[in-house]
Amino acid sequence: MKIGLALGAGAARGWAHIGIIEALEELGLEISVISGCSIGAFVGSAYASGKLPELKEWAFSLSEWQVLSLLGVGVNKGGLASGDKVFLKHSKEFCAPTFEQMKKPFALTATDLSTGREKIFNQGNVDQSIRASCAIPALFPPVAFEDRWLVDGAVVNPVPVNICKQLGADFVIAVNLSADFRPEMLDNHNKEHLAVQQKTDDIFARSQSMFRSWFSAEDKESNTPPGIMTVMSTSLDIMQARVTRSRLAGEPPHVLIEPHLRDVSLLDFHRAEEMYTAGREAVNRLSEQILYQFNYIKKL
Repeated sequence: MKIGLALGAGAARGWAHIGIIEALEELGLEISVISGCSIGAFVGSAYASGKLPELKEWAFSLSEWQVLSLLGVGVNKGGLASGDKVFLKHSKEFCAPTFEQMKKPFALTATDLSTGREKIFNQGNVDQSIRASCAIPALFPPVAFEDRWLVDGAVVNPVPVNICKQLGADFVIAVNLSADFRPEMLDNHNKEHLAVQQKTDDIFARSQSMFRSWFSAEDKESNTPPGIMTVMSTSLDIMQARVTRSRLAGEPPHVLIEPHLRDVSLLDFHRAEEMYTAGREAVNRLSEQILYQFNYIKKL
């Protein structure tokens, strides 16, 4: 029986995927096919290429300033960061050049900016499709493909369960990284999440003085509007949580893993060890259910 793993979107929360994959393998489950969206495509392609240990080591080594350097913050058409360095490193060190050269069947999703439709990639060059799947609106510029512009797959399909089924999976395990989202921006009594998001604004503002007016990191009064990164990331959280809920209701997986990642901001890529641990813990909490479901479906 083929086991499919659908790795969801979630920016920096996606390092939890590494812990989840390791924990699932320790349960004796052999993943046959993989689908990914955004950071799920970034991690999933490394796993399908047999490079997950290398990606894990690199992720654990990242500091805040290394993250900013890799993102390439600056004046970029279509986004606040280019992402060139991080995607180049991914293509050179953590991923096979083409889908056909991967060790496991893998597919990812992006969104057609013109039609709003899902675009699925499972053949040919991997690099451009990864860039497209990870092109978070306003953060990274859209990616040209043929005569179309593509953006983050999370706009239409944050947890691509359907792609796993198209790849032939009989048993689908899905990972939703937005389950813990709460709209704390609207709650004046709970500032913890907003403070975490504001930290990202502060880092961006310090990185280049020209952005200070954009990110409004100077004024910390309670009635000051949140910075642009806080507004963008929290808006994306709201959108992704709602779209995910709708898609999973129509295309439910056999097992849904939802790690606790409530107070992780969009660019907290330097917190990989925390998210890795959260991923492992999420699998451990569901280990009996996962094995029960798998054995039940296997007998049918």
